[in-house]
Amino acid sequence: MFWLLSKKQFGKELKKLIHSLTQHSDLIGEHNNSIAQLKEVIVSRHEIDLMIREKMLELREPTSRTTRTKETNLRKKANKILDKAEIMQEMASMLQQGHSTTEIHHEIVEVRQLCKKTCLFKYLKLVREQTHELREPIRRTRK
Repeated sequence: MFWLLSKKQFGKELKKLIHSLTQHSDLIGEHNNSIAQLKEVIVSRHEIDLMIREKMLELREPTSRTTRTKETNLRKKANKILDKAEIMQEMASMLQQGHSTTEIHHEIVEVRQLCKKTCLFKYLKLVREQTHELREPIRRTRK
């Protein structure tokens, strides 16, 4: 269509195009500015979230985040076995003194907090089985 226009008309059309392109570039610049502002808001929200997480981590009890080696795992297992043995020994002594199950439960679980309720009854069963085996003489079967 441009090849049919005169120089004057072509100049007018060119000015219209330039004017519309400058308007579009201004709009694009405004949009880029608003995008930059929104990015700053997003970054500030992200920083706020990070600050909240840091405060939450400060409030929590400190825990080690290092991976455990085999030696520390073995120590942990050994401590569990020793704790179990000590608890069972304490239960056996309380049973020999004539304490009831509720007294043992109150002393070990509630007062001393050595173990949980389920572990207590599991250990108590084992202690009673061991003391029962010690009391009964070994019977020999005839062939």
